[in-house]
Amino acid sequence: MRKAIVAIVGRPNVGKSTLFNRIVRKRRAVIEDVPGITRDRLYGEATWDDSSFLVVDTGGFQHEPDDVFAGEVKKQVLYAVEEADIIILLMDAVSGVMPIDVELIDRLRRYGKGVFYVVNKIDGPKKESSLLNDFYSLGVDLFPVSALNGYGYEDFMDSLASLLPSAESEGSEHPKIAIVGRPNVGKSTLVNSLLSKERMIVSSIPGTTRDAVDSVCSYYKKDYILIDTAGVRKKGKMAKTVERYSFLRTLRNIEDCDVAVIVFDASEGIVDLDQKIAGFVHSAGKGALILLNKWDLVEKKSALSVKDMEEKVHQKLWFMRHVPVLTISALSKKRVTKIFPLVDKVIAENSKRISTHKLNLFLGNALSMREPPLYRGKRVKIHYITQIKTHPPGFVIFTNRKEGINEQYIRFLENRLRISFSFEGVPVNFYVRQKKQR
Repeated sequence: MRKAIVAIVGRPNVGKSTLFNRIVRKRRAVIEDVPGITRDRLYGEATWDDSSFLVVDTGGFQHEPDDVFAGEVKKQVLYAVEEADIIILLMDAVSGVMPIDVELIDRLRRYGKGVFYVVNKIDGPKKESSLLNDFYSLGVDLFPVSALNGYGYEDFMDSLASLLPSAESEGSEHPKIAIVGRPNVGKSTLVNSLLSKERMIVSSIPGTTRDAVDSVCSYYKKDYILIDTAGVRKKGKMAKTVERYSFLRTLRNIEDCDVAVIVFDASEGIVDLDQKIAGFVHSAGKGALILLNKWDLVEKKSALSVKDMEEKVHQKLWFMRHVPVLTISALSKKRVTKIFPLVDKVIAENSKRISTHKLNLFLGNALSMREPPLYRGKRVKIHYITQIKTHPPGFVIFTNRKEGINEQYIRFLENRLRISFSFEGVPVNFYVRQKKQR
């Protein structure tokens, strides 16, 4: 049974992101005292008592905007309302009832869904009695709250949870795929192509996606969560608070994902910032897939083959030679459906466990090819190897001289391990321990 979806809607700067963060119990949305910070829909998982659900933070709904994206934001808000099972209309007690609030109430009634009318920025009983008068004219049941300090929040959530299914009926979480890359390489276009609908705001202006935005995508009846992250910029271009926080959110999404899909602009080649982003994924120990987007432009401009391009990628990203490379065109949807089988394979490789017996047969073959070098004139012996973890796979090798196992020999063992057992798309870690002498 799928989780219920709860959408938070309202005009700009009424506190939607603050309420969203309180519901998901972590600082998930970008918050600034500037109207219009949240442009796209932002999903988070939440629980209350024995109920679990998805909560959606939306961009501000407004009439005549001075923001070039506002028309698109309005469409995204209506998409969120259509997807949602329950809707929270958030209003601002300080500014009072506005014409857009009245319009939203009228619009939401047409959907025939459960709507909670919440008046924010009421931080105590005195404020409640003095600030709610205007809102009674709307003819709806009101929930006074302070999303910032929690006043009235528990009563509101108890009412909301009464309409939600029990968490006991929920299945396992869907695989999380983080789409990462620098700005304007086609991440949002890719998400839209995979979803077959206009889910993300797509623009030629770099930085359109400021925060990570999640979508549920189905492929052959299997569900995945796609996370379109904010583009990672050079350090000097992240001066604004919003840019810095979006960058931190991207790093956290890499940490939380099952597979990171790293998108490069094939028409520009692999630049230093691409290498840095791939390094973030590698350092986080995540399974990965490399996508060379805009491949149709490369085919028009040069006779470079896919094999040649793969070699260029692996030369630049030498630490990711184990990661599969796929050439695509997100705009024309060329080869984009091949992403999911590769993601499934990387997930399977990340959870693969090899028996100690097979590992020690592998070790014997590796040692017959090349033993560790002498350490201070003495022989270094490796007694045995065993796997101690998955996600990512980790192996312990026991030796008589720990200091004698250098990085070069670890790389040799890793290469031989991949030839024997693959582990395509995932990093593997080796831990060296000294066997106690009897």
